[in-house]
Amino acid sequence: MKTYRFRVPGSTSNLGAGFDSVGLAVNRHLHVSIEPASEVMVTVRGCGADSIPTGPDNLLLQVARSVAKRRGRELPPFRIVIENEIPLSCGLGSSATAIIAGISCYECITEDRLTDDEIYRYAFQFEPHPDNLTPALYGGLVSAASSADGKVFVARLNVAAGATPIVVIPEFTVSTEKARKLLPQSYSRADTVYNIQRAALLIAALTTGQWSLLGEAMRDRIHQPYRASLIPGLTEILDLNVPGLFGIAVSGAGPAVFAFGDPHRAQDIGSAIVDLFKKNGVRSVFHELNIDSKGRSYVL
Repeated sequence: MKTYRFRVPGSTSNLGAGFDSVGLAVNRHLHVSIEPASEVMVTVRGCGADSIPTGPDNLLLQVARSVAKRRGRELPPFRIVIENEIPLSCGLGSSATAIIAGISCYECITEDRLTDDEIYRYAFQFEPHPDNLTPALYGGLVSAASSADGKVFVARLNVAAGATPIVVIPEFTVSTEKARKLLPQSYSRADTVYNIQRAALLIAALTTGQWSLLGEAMRDRIHQPYRASLIPGLTEILDLNVPGLFGIAVSGAGPAVFAFGDPHRAQDIGSAIVDLFKKNGVRSVFHELNIDSKGRSYVL
């Protein structure tokens, strides 16, 4: 067994109307080094290090062992060193990133390269939604759908130049499971059509650079109204109107908020969202991001 190093990006998903179908990789990464050892060891550094298990409950370790078991393999002893840049439980795809990293650990340890279909089949044992898994694997803007038998259909897209991604992260977390339980079992025809129209408009706006369309394209009636009770000030934030703001939405299941804006106005946009969180008793920080176009990548 050799020493391997790789990184997997975090992501934002939904982007408003694209519920469970659209994801975007961003430049916050999980850096992983894996090397031979006399026993299995996990070392974690960086964001949320105190909250990430280093024993058998570590998600990367669980995923690697699960894949090995399903493929009838025995993993030799190894050491994983994790450097994390992705805030946990805030809507930036930390779980999906860890799952792809765990599968990558299995591939490195065994030198058993998996097909994309195999990767999704194993990943779905831990997270059955492709909107965060696909950008973590491929990078960039991804539109994804899965069939009843688990096959994933993926379109990889390029975001036009001219918009800066901005994320505002409040100082509390939201369980994805809890956020999903708030959603109704069925929707009206009007709400369904509303989101279909805007999801189509979202892809068109992002890939052509028609930024004036994004404000409407990132509106949603499927998940954001129901999750507002978990995120103080969200309704007011989603109605924010400041110069240079193209579009705004909850990042994943929240509580982070994700926006696209004029590069020259990014600081003002981030500060305005922080101020609205503060008005509702929540401290937060904002970051200007870049799109990660590489996805999972290995360091030689």
